[in-house]
Amino acid sequence: MNVHFFSHFRKQGVGYILNRIFLVLFTLLSLALLFVAISSKMLTPLLTGILVGVVAILLLLVWLLSLRHPTKARRTTATILALILSVVFAAGIYYGQITVNALKNITSGGIETADMVVCVRIDDKREMPDLLRERFGILDKLDAHNTKAALLKIQDEFYITANTKSYASASELVDALLNSEINVILINRAYLDMLSELDPYLDLDTKIREVRIISVTSEDDTDTPSPVPLPEHSKDPEEDDEVFTVYISGSDSRSSDVLATGRSDVNIIATVNPNTRQVLLLSTPRDYYVPLSIADEGDLPDKLTHAGIYGIDVSKDTLAQFYDIDIDYYFRVNFTGFEDIIDALGGIEVNSQYEFDTGTYHFNQGINYMDGTKALAYVRERYAFPNGDYQRGIHQMQVITAVIQKAMSPEILTNYGSLLEAAQNSFVTSVPYDLIGTLVRSQLSNGGAWTINSYYVSGTGSSDYTYSIPNQKAYVTIPDYSTVDTAKEMMRKVRLGHSLATS
Repeated sequence: MNVHFFSHFRKQGVGYILNRIFLVLFTLLSLALLFVAISSKMLTPLLTGILVGVVAILLLLVWLLSLRHPTKARRTTATILALILSVVFAAGIYYGQITVNALKNITSGGIETADMVVCVRIDDKREMPDLLRERFGILDKLDAHNTKAALLKIQDEFYITANTKSYASASELVDALLNSEINVILINRAYLDMLSELDPYLDLDTKIREVRIISVTSEDDTDTPSPVPLPEHSKDPEEDDEVFTVYISGSDSRSSDVLATGRSDVNIIATVNPNTRQVLLLSTPRDYYVPLSIADEGDLPDKLTHAGIYGIDVSKDTLAQFYDIDIDYYFRVNFTGFEDIIDALGGIEVNSQYEFDTGTYHFNQGINYMDGTKALAYVRERYAFPNGDYQRGIHQMQVITAVIQKAMSPEILTNYGSLLEAAQNSFVTSVPYDLIGTLVRSQLSNGGAWTINSYYVSGTGSSDYTYSIPNQKAYVTIPDYSTVDTAKEMMRKVRLGHSLATS
């Protein structure tokens, strides 16, 4: 049987063998393409039906050319057609699969990390093994979990349990080191960044030295406290059930780790109504003086940016509590990685309200073309404007809007692979993959543009004590509650499906 089989192939010649190989390959790739497309959940039923129909017709055509009254010319045509379609289908499978993988990575949420640092005074040249017998200064209440996890890592590495002394605040802990009350401290780097904004600590990096960085996560210790769930807000019966709200958080630091905890300098609430195709972006200033969701009754309010030190859920819940709304998901943006997104899109155009310089770039009043680096400078600048941080919030919303609009244009196809790669390093979200698939299907079915409106709340600059630094006054923004009430009403209108005037 086998001898007859191979003898038959030898008699038919090389062309016949290649034809059969490419027929089988084409058939397998056709089935794989359909599987990837359907399992992605991105196609509407109509598009799925069209795709299945087209693939079936092409399969039938190629097989008929090969098997029905075959001639050398017909078989050669079928072979070439099968080869070309195999390449096309393989590309479709590749791009379909990397799209699914990228979106699943982005929507995985991820595990937040915190960088704990062991620090000594600048003139202390000792390294970690020489410090183990010293008493470590640590924070008592504010960062108990991260501190405990870091101490356990020290214990695992050096087989020693560190002796510790607790302090109530970051400023007291750092002062104890600077005043030689203790010789080594273990502290969350985010607290050092926070202190470096205060007058007594502006030159802190010239007075202390980092000896060791210890990265910890919420999984490093089983005693991680569970966040207390916020009460659900009563819902207007007329509100659209498909509306959802996303907290967009981001730091303007140059850290490349999108999952690193730290101060959140971007605080935007996006209210999305898929039925009216309307999005409201609400920016809240980083220094807004608000109660943190983790604070006990009677505790001091804090700057909103400090909420990020305790994790993105604390920032999200703090804003939900402040605006008396439910926030369904978060979307964490790494603005440093955002440069790659904008470059992969071929740049964006943003309409600046002011002409200004950042020291590196000049921006004209009106339309400005920006690559990634220039856009990052645009969203970081705040000192060049009379309204300071409010204008920075406006710029952040402008850039996000420009990226959304450019990403929905056909131009993304030219740099699709690099765009997906950049997105994985720039974003992470708790928005479910299935919801993204629903939005994509809706866009494919209905087409057209979305209306994106923006608003920012304002306030008055002041100086006060905060939850995170209870014994040192810091600059804060006291909320203007008339603008807060306006923001609440705008979000309510979007949820109800009412149209907002374009901002």
